[in-house]
Amino acid sequence: MTGIIEGKDKVEAVFVTLQAVRGIKARREVDGLTEDVPESEIRSALPVMFGELVHYIHGTATVDEARVKAVISNDLTLRRQFNSLLISSRVAMAPSQAQASTDEILEQRKTREFTLLFKPSRANEDQIYVLLTVHAESGMVDGHRPVIIASLATGVGRLQFPPLKDKSAQLLLEANDQRLIIAQNADAELSLI
Repeated sequence: MTGIIEGKDKVEAVFVTLQAVRGIKARREVDGLTEDVPESEIRSALPVMFGELVHYIHGTATVDEARVKAVISNDLTLRRQFNSLLISSRVAMAPSQAQASTDEILEQRKTREFTLLFKPSRANEDQIYVLLTVHAESGMVDGHRPVIIASLATGVGRLQFPPLKDKSAQLLLEANDQRLIIAQNADAELSLI
């Protein structure tokens, strides 16, 4: 072995080396070895690990949602891992809905396994109730903490519900909440976890 890297291997070696250097710099910054870098830049420089994707999808631990969503939207390899994990984890899915070219907001998404209703709050017009009802076909039982992942080509949103009671759960969100906007988009694919 001559130690000379050629062609495609050279490009890959340079990429891996640069990623390692960025990781080391970010780790040093997190440890407080440099003071002048904003915390948001440090967090964005840290790579998203596979375990964070698992926790994001299942809602089993607290993760930096903004960082995970940004990386899923920008990193093709991580997006593929995310999609693969989503397919293997979901109980049911609602494909994007065929809809005439109107800009009307969806009031419900219904499948054989679950129904998702969007109801405006009577007390505050800037808030929307998201009501989830799971059907027997889903196999979910009371006490389960369901998660709905809404996927668009441009991004993802996650709705994490409280534990099911009588096969239903609800969230109250602001009308301009990005998660709600993605879930109400007719082009979004919904996955029930």
